[in-house]
Amino acid sequence: MVAVTVLRHEWRPAIRPAPPGVAIAAVGDVHGQIDLFAALRDVLEEEIASAPERIFVSVGDLVDRGPGSLAALRLARAAPQGATAITLRGNHEDVLLDVLAEPRPEVVAHWLEFGGGEVADEAGVRVGESGWTDALKEAIGPDLLEWLDARPTLWRIGDLVFVHAGLDPQTSLAAQTDRTLMWIRRPWLESAGPYAENVAVIHGHTPQRGVDLDHPHRINLDTGAYRSGLLSGLVILGDRMRLVQAAR
Repeated sequence: MVAVTVLRHEWRPAIRPAPPGVAIAAVGDVHGQIDLFAALRDVLEEEIASAPERIFVSVGDLVDRGPGSLAALRLARAAPQGATAITLRGNHEDVLLDVLAEPRPEVVAHWLEFGGGEVADEAGVRVGESGWTDALKEAIGPDLLEWLDARPTLWRIGDLVFVHAGLDPQTSLAAQTDRTLMWIRRPWLESAGPYAENVAVIHGHTPQRGVDLDHPHRINLDTGAYRSGLLSGLVILGDRMRLVQAAR
């Protein structure tokens, strides 16, 4: 097994402050990298342990492309004692739920292209065999499936907004569609902001080599963990923030 190292970067002014007494720890796209996710969660728990109110946010895409997708869902669902866990629906969770709801050949092919075969392997299911979707549902479990289906696509606290992919920069927060919040790349990535209501947006979805903390209005936490071996998290505590990363 390859060792995981956790890197704590320097504190710097927060993109937007957290509400008084609230500490937020957000994690980018996990994609089944359960070793990185578990190591990062442990350190993030330490980082925010002293706050009266502690919130863990996953920006989605916990599943596909890695060997621990179902394990990642279970970990995201379970917050440490006394904390709150917020898990957003990413486009990969969206496709998985589509497959389980109506496994049309084109939907299944899309899912497999997305790395869904890793989820099937983890569940011990052979795609295409008779009853394979029922077997996959059973492996995931009804409670976890119900929880996954109920995941929101946007979560806001104060002037901080958390989504999977981004926003339509020309649209109000109230008018954003689920598809936009889970799937958008352009024109979102080309927009310098500011965004509606002058919020700062924490998101994932588009892999990048590093995390840009200098953008005044958004932070992308997706560092392509499934291929880079680097999973990124962000701590916001009062008026300061720091990047925390787990690396293989």
